[in-house]
Amino acid sequence: MLDILVQEENERESGETGPCMEYLLHHKILETLYTLGKADCPPGMKQQVLVFYTKLLGRIRQPLLPHINVHRPVQNKLKSLASRGVPNVISEDTLKGQDSLSDTGQSRQPEELSGATGVEQTELEDEPSHQIDDLSTSLDNLNVTSLPEASVVRPNQDYNLVNSLLNLTRSPDGRIAVKACEGLMLLVSLPEPAAAKCLTQSTCLCELLTDRLASLYKALPQTVDPLDIETVEAVNWGLDSYSHKEDASAFPGKRALISFLSWFDYCDQLIKEAQKTAAVALAKAVHERFFIGVMEPQLMQTSEMGILTSTALLHRIVRQVTSDVLLQEIVFFILGEQREPETLAEISTHPLRHRLIEHCDHISDEPYDVNLQVTSVLSRLSLFPHPHIHEYLLDPYVNLASGCRSLFSVIVRVVGDLMVRIQRIQDFTPKLLLVRKRLLGLEPEGPVIDHITLLEGVIVLEEFCKELAAIAFVKYHASSTP
Repeated sequence: MLDILVQEENERESGETGPCMEYLLHHKILETLYTLGKADCPPGMKQQVLVFYTKLLGRIRQPLLPHINVHRPVQNKLKSLASRGVPNVISEDTLKGQDSLSDTGQSRQPEELSGATGVEQTELEDEPSHQIDDLSTSLDNLNVTSLPEASVVRPNQDYNLVNSLLNLTRSPDGRIAVKACEGLMLLVSLPEPAAAKCLTQSTCLCELLTDRLASLYKALPQTVDPLDIETVEAVNWGLDSYSHKEDASAFPGKRALISFLSWFDYCDQLIKEAQKTAAVALAKAVHERFFIGVMEPQLMQTSEMGILTSTALLHRIVRQVTSDVLLQEIVFFILGEQREPETLAEISTHPLRHRLIEHCDHISDEPYDVNLQVTSVLSRLSLFPHPHIHEYLLDPYVNLASGCRSLFSVIVRVVGDLMVRIQRIQDFTPKLLLVRKRLLGLEPEGPVIDHITLLEGVIVLEEFCKELAAIAFVKYHASSTP
């Protein structure tokens, strides 16, 4: 049947419908096939119907989805896939069908989008543009501006393609999950603003991404060596190859860490490829539901080892992100969104930024590992070409209101305090040299040295200042080069 339809289309002029295609559309052949597939009679009919739908939409050049006798059976087929629960066994044909429909949304006209995603269209053949205008108007009236912890009220519409792809991302078969993720990436990159609003405001896409991110983060061990977090191999979401044999010789929690970083990389790439409106909505969801809802309490906890692990993870996330929109939300998370000069009462309104500066203010009294992680995060942040970050972390001449602090003002105060305290340490210079050699592994461990925490803090502060100076030097020359 498909070969006949393709041959008929090739023999006719572009846009002209032949008698075979008219017969298929007017006699509801696709509806009949859906009924047979739903009953799976004869056995195997379910997969054959999906294969036929996939090839029909992929090989026929003329737009078919606007026809009511096409998009309704396609809708129903997608709905049956979306309502299966967590998929355990999905055939390759099912997978190709989902992927083909996602590709169809990329290549077809805007009036076909609603049919592909599952919105009912009445008399779409006669008035396609009118229906799309109505859809866009109804979406503009939706008032979903934030994503609180309570469930978001959704319109009474079924977006079957999106729901089925979301369902398939939870498949235990990694190959299927990856293909479903690719399908979602195709959908969010659709250029139509109406499609972007449908995806972000009328489906559970934002919640699924952030909830999965939160659950994977919570599955991590309470304490992980920061060096392991820093040195774990680069993770690409579609190339997550790992074996339990490798896990036996790796550090505890490596599997969970790779899973978390892999999903974060997917969220990052999804936002990077998404249409502008969808990208902003997805990034804000990650900010509100993950960074503020999950990461911030971990960064503000009282356990030093827990803070160390959380800070190392934040460092890794900042290093890994590539999406400009998501990077902006990370900057807002750390530094806040206010651009006006701060007042004394507003200084503590962004506790994460305040805590990072507080650690630097007590660098001579903090444990060595904590100092390394805090200074590492600040160094990484200072690399980004953002004017607010540059002012706050690198500019020694920025004017500060009374009671406000920058990284430079904190370092100046710490250096002044150290100059007073080291006067009371006997043989300060030889002890400092010995501690430096031990930290570099040039000297074996020996007797405990007095004031070891302060001496280690001095060394960390010295290296931190060198690194900030190098970053400021490179950024200055990069900005002045034509």
